[in-house]
Amino acid sequence: WKCKGRSTVPVVKQHEHGERKRCHVCDGRGSLPVRRRLLESRDTPGVITRGRRRPPGWAESGHTPPAVRASLALARERAEENGDSDHSSPKHLALSLLAKANASDDEHSNTKKRADVPVAGPVEGLDWLPSAPGEQLCNLVGRWRILQRVGSHRWTTDDLVTAYCAATALSASFSKVDACGRENGRVINYLDLGTGNASVLQMVSWHILSHGSATGVTDLRAVGVEARSEAVGLACRSLSFNLGNVELNDGTVYTSCGDGGAVRHEVGVVKGDFRDLVALSKEGGGATEGRSESEEEGAMRRVALRRFDLITGTPPYFRVDFKTKKVGGGGTAASDGNVVESAVIRQGAMPTSVQSAPARCEFRGGVEAYCATASSLLSPDGTFVVCENWLNDGRVWDGAERAGLDVTSVLPVVGREGKPTLFAVYTMRKRAGKEMNGQRGGNGDGVLRRGDGVTRTPLVVRDREGR
Repeated sequence: WKCKGRSTVPVVKQHEHGERKRCHVCDGRGSLPVRRRLLESRDTPGVITRGRRRPPGWAESGHTPPAVRASLALARERAEENGDSDHSSPKHLALSLLAKANASDDEHSNTKKRADVPVAGPVEGLDWLPSAPGEQLCNLVGRWRILQRVGSHRWTTDDLVTAYCAATALSASFSKVDACGRENGRVINYLDLGTGNASVLQMVSWHILSHGSATGVTDLRAVGVEARSEAVGLACRSLSFNLGNVELNDGTVYTSCGDGGAVRHEVGVVKGDFRDLVALSKEGGGATEGRSESEEEGAMRRVALRRFDLITGTPPYFRVDFKTKKVGGGGTAASDGNVVESAVIRQGAMPTSVQSAPARCEFRGGVEAYCATASSLLSPDGTFVVCENWLNDGRVWDGAERAGLDVTSVLPVVGREGKPTLFAVYTMRKRAGKEMNGQRGGNGDGVLRRGDGVTRTPLVVRDREGR
């Protein structure tokens, strides 16, 4: 980010105009070295991270994953039989590791501190086990967990606040349904754009499965769209932990029920570039005549044909300028196109992790693309919740205006008391009476803009002492 890959920077002294010197940030390499933790993780076994500390007397609620329920049942059975029962199968041993990681402070002796639990290797039927080096099955929300890799892309405060704002907006819509006296039996259609490891998708789904049945929700149909294969794989494995069935050796099957069991659910991740959804939604059903369609393309088309009550997105924050050249010339779609020669990060720095870079830098579109796609797929009464770097606040409002979206709420987030705002979460709705499909709408009458009183009191994550 200092020399933009050139390995040298200009000398600032006037009498040395035009001279350059070695960049002190990259030490003349033109790039930053791979993070030490990422290198070390290649030889570190996967782990199930220790459960969160909880206040005394804390009663945990919410949807409980089948794997957690199975591990608790095995732990109780072993305790009742004083360890005499046979739990030596690989699946039972793996579930015992999960129970150990989730154990509370009271269940650990004074001589053994709570610690992450290493995993020896994969177990058939338990795809969610962090069996590869550097993988971690980490705490997410409630008893739900998420698979992540050390030194790679991981869920952050941005994701948590975005999920919170989305859940709050959804709860408000639940209240409106009840107040209007509408018949119970509501189906929630939910889409997460650029879902990554699916942290927001899963946190919002947890909220709906935990609390939706009390407000008349009967079905959740949620999907995330993500272009990166590795992220899709991790997300699907996380979902298999949080929602997948677990069958024990004696035939007992633990299914995805519990406190949120009354809500039927379909939650999944589709591989694809979310920006393609706008064009696909206009094309309608069926593939182009004379052309076969892959499974991934078919899945994307099915997403594009739906309309969603809630859409979320956590766009990358840093703008990228591309230098491209035209290639081909044969006149066919296969030979024509642009090839990227270089990409320069205009804000922030290029991450050293291959998986983190697309999550932080706008290689597949910024907040404007998220707004355009959300506008084309929102139901008339739907809600779009998106977070963005506070430095890009103007881009959010401009993107919303072009996409025909009204900003109804802005929640600024401050990392530490006394520091400037880091990012904000924006809640939007489709402009009344406008079918936008990602295009600029009308004359803007009635559009909420900056300064119209939609900005809320900032959320401060830590006080001045960092607590």
